[in-house]
Amino acid sequence: MKFIKLTFSVALVALLSACQTTTAPRQTGFEEHKPSSILILPVINHSVDVDAPLAVYSSLPVMLAEKGYYVYPSNTVKTILEYEGLYEPQEIHQLPVTSLVQMFGADVVLYVTIERWDTTYMLISSTTEVEFTYAFKNKTGDTIWQTSKKMQYTPQNSSTGNPLADLIGAVITATINRAAPDYMPLTRMANYQVFYSDQSTYLPNGPYKPKEIK
Repeated sequence: MKFIKLTFSVALVALLSACQTTTAPRQTGFEEHKPSSILILPVINHSVDVDAPLAVYSSLPVMLAEKGYYVYPSNTVKTILEYEGLYEPQEIHQLPVTSLVQMFGADVVLYVTIERWDTTYMLISSTTEVEFTYAFKNKTGDTIWQTSKKMQYTPQNSSTGNPLADLIGAVITATINRAAPDYMPLTRMANYQVFYSDQSTYLPNGPYKPKEIK
């Protein structure tokens, strides 16, 4: 029971102590285009974690759909692209947007790249970091919105007043994070802040967003 409480405390403190950086976006008319459908392309991965692209890819559709846009189902997108002989994200990202529009009929296309997705260790501490770049292109291939987001956290144990107990707790925390670092909380938080809460980057609601009843 004490171990469970310690783990919960670590997770809570880690969440609250997350560091974040958002670059100022370059927007050239996302709102003017008033898109209703979004095609999310398979994610380019610059990290060494082969599971990272799927984790990031799976976290995006629901979040954007809740903003009021029609988002093409990821499995359907993957199947159609593979039918066309397109398997590698780098190759897909290099396709003319007009070709992708012909395949799917989307209003805008979202390009996401994983720049960083790793955990570094120093003695009894660890820092998990994620960094993504995002870009929307319209039907003619013009970039109408782009930004990047970096987030990291270093789990910290709450002090018990006992130096030995605090040291043991720090070792346990570092060991857990080393064995199975959890990137998804940071990934979801990064996406949420970019699309929902950061004033300089958030997307306006789409046409399918239910209107609030006053």
